[in-house]
Amino acid sequence: MNFRKIIFYFLFLTSLSKADAQAPVQTSTGTRVPYILEGKDTIPVINLPIVDVTDYGPDYMKNLQAYYRLRFNVIKVYPYARLASAKINELNSHLATLSSNRDRKLYTKEFEKQLRKDFQASLENLSINQVKIFIKLIDRETGHTSYDMIKDLKGSLNAFVFQTAARVFGHNLKDTYDPQGDDKTIESIVEQIETGRLN
Repeated sequence: MNFRKIIFYFLFLTSLSKADAQAPVQTSTGTRVPYILEGKDTIPVINLPIVDVTDYGPDYMKNLQAYYRLRFNVIKVYPYARLASAKINELNSHLATLSSNRDRKLYTKEFEKQLRKDFQASLENLSINQVKIFIKLIDRETGHTSYDMIKDLKGSLNAFVFQTAARVFGHNLKDTYDPQGDDKTIESIVEQIETGRLN
């Protein structure tokens, strides 16, 4: 046997053993995968995707916890902000049909009394952070700050009194909603709620 034939047979046998090693085998899940023969053992060969392991640092968990806390608070107060927007629209629509200032004041007073009866207990249980988010979301939903709405409905003096009381608790009724800046994360959470990705 000459040298060329020996090389040919060697390459032929090598290709057969490689074909044997990579031939698919049936697994318990019904998936066919390549395998390697080691003596009498058949070892399936499964290629796993590459995974990057990143060390996020000590602040990562703090930031993650802060995000989940914010998400919880937004989920809790967003329905109230939507409801407040609907009620404000309802109030404004009805006020537009009334001609005298007296009728408008009486209706506003009755409307406020009903709102207190329906929602005061729920809103009093909100935390300081939830109230801050609520004030921002009121601006998002209505296009007006809480301060401006109180001023329009109850006058400048009442708006000033409410603002002073709010400042004592660390709130600002003049806070505006900035979906591209400070409130970007809140906007992302609200969008997830509105599209049904978050309950």
